[in-house]
Amino acid sequence: MSYEKKKKFIVNITFYTLIAAIVFLAVKYLLGWIMPFVVAFAVSAVITPFAKRVSGYFKVGRKFAACFAAFLFYAFGTGLVVLCGFGLYAALKNLFYSLPQFYADSIEPALASLSGFVQNTLAAFDPAVSSSFEQFAADFFSNAGSMISDVSVNALSWLSAYITKIPYFIAAVFIAVIATFFIASDYDGIKAFIARQIPEKWHIFLGDIREYSLYTLGKYVKSYTLIMTITFCELSLGLWLLGVKNFAVIALVTAVFDIIPVCGSGGVLLPWAVFSLVQGRYAFGTGMLILYAIITVIRQIIEPKIVGDQVGLPPVVTLMAMFLGVRFMGVIGLFLFPMILVILKNLNDSGRIKLFR
Repeated sequence: MSYEKKKKFIVNITFYTLIAAIVFLAVKYLLGWIMPFVVAFAVSAVITPFAKRVSGYFKVGRKFAACFAAFLFYAFGTGLVVLCGFGLYAALKNLFYSLPQFYADSIEPALASLSGFVQNTLAAFDPAVSSSFEQFAADFFSNAGSMISDVSVNALSWLSAYITKIPYFIAAVFIAVIATFFIASDYDGIKAFIARQIPEKWHIFLGDIREYSLYTLGKYVKSYTLIMTITFCELSLGLWLLGVKNFAVIALVTAVFDIIPVCGSGGVLLPWAVFSLVQGRYAFGTGMLILYAIITVIRQIIEPKIVGDQVGLPPVVTLMAMFLGVRFMGVIGLFLFPMILVILKNLNDSGRIKLFR
């Protein structure tokens, strides 16, 4: 490699690294401040085609049609969010209120029975060990009840504290709604104004990024829909074999939870397995643990393969991008880093940038 090529390579790497750092810092720190306006612009982009059709079909002004489309969008969205939010809040509140009573009625007797069984078994081998275990069990039961009550109280306090943040969220939503009406009423003009501020040579480049982003997003939706379908089939079969009623509905809800990295299928199956074991349903609880292990192993194997095949990346590269994304940006990075890598690969393949051969 000649000196000029080395120099050009170093300049390109420095430039793109700087751009990546600016984008990363903007997404991590600046995006939260301007999020209402970003949401408003995104909503305006979505509803503008519908507003144009309404304007042409009913022969009304474009601004009126845009405002009408924005009103329909937010009315439907608000109703859906309020309905789901109140339902979730009521369910969590009832769960936390009933947790101490559930422990006293179900979990504590099951643990006492299990403790007695272990103590009798140990007594047959070594009475001294049995006596030590008996003291440990007594201390555990004396503290477990208060611990469960503390968990319930703390959970309710956390839930109440989280509720107090709703006014800030409502204020942000209100700003986004107002901004949407303004932006949607003159979306084409605002879009043209932004385009004029961008150098002409960047238009094709940014257009390619937009095209590749939409393409990659579609592939992501297809990939995770396939993964969710596979998980649903595994859960349905496993729950049916375990004799669970309404197994299809439970499998569907759990499969949706499994797509959410923070929750996962373990958020449903592991507590169910633990409660079953402490209640003495050892076969069912063990079956649940086996089912969770199978789903987790298969998910870890197929996710990089399916996502990588859909978006055009090798599975090991997809896995690396997911890992780095989680380390740097959490759940968002899990999806964002592979998407950025796909966009860079497509731009490199098309000759827009030169990062690798």
